[in-house]
Amino acid sequence: MIGRLIALALIALAATTTNVRAQEGERAQMVVELFTSQGCTQCPRANRLLGMFGREDDVLALTFPVGIWDYLGWQDTYARPEYGDRQRAYSRTLRVRGRFTPQLVFNGARQISASDWDQARATYDAQQAEGWPRSAPALSIQRLRNNRVRLTIGAEANAPTADVWLIAYDPGPLTVVVTGGANRNRSVAHYNLVKWIERVDGWDGRSAWYERQRCQPECAVLVQEPNGGRILAAAYTYREGRY
Repeated sequence: MIGRLIALALIALAATTTNVRAQEGERAQMVVELFTSQGCTQCPRANRLLGMFGREDDVLALTFPVGIWDYLGWQDTYARPEYGDRQRAYSRTLRVRGRFTPQLVFNGARQISASDWDQARATYDAQQAEGWPRSAPALSIQRLRNNRVRLTIGAEANAPTADVWLIAYDPGPLTVVVTGGANRNRSVAHYNLVKWIERVDGWDGRSAWYERQRCQPECAVLVQEPNGGRILAAAYTYREGRY
């Protein structure tokens, strides 16, 4: 009798532990990417706009710092070459002449300057009304123990080929005091700051799942057409109360 009680207790404990360790993420209805720079005078305000988008329901907002203004006397402390590569890919696909900051990209389908909040909001609303393409697959992300995540993509017969991207981000805000360049002596806050981005695999419409490490503090997964194309689906981990 005692043995049976102990066994039942262990099973209950294991079930509880599994529920705690595997936390289901959120499915995004919109992805907003901001390409920003600590050396850009309009960018601190644009960063705040990105933070506002990120507080809306079912929105994955991401900040990608780029170093295109480093030559003005301040090197962006968070910029990475791969973020610049991502912005260049969007420039080619969306037919933008050159690169600029602050730039917003919505679902990989529309872009606009973040300097004008009214225009940025109008573009956001237009993309939100359009929603995901019909070929969007089912997508989920689960946080496991030890900063691991599980990514699951459902089958979609009519989907185009795509890439699977894993992104680690910090909700922040993370503040940097700039001591040189155009923003000298200004404190610049960053929201949902991307820490790294990694291409996990290609996707051909068949169901797939992956497990990866280093999901810290939070992670997001994107299924996106190649070379800066449309985002087909997105999901992300998030814990309430970060900012």
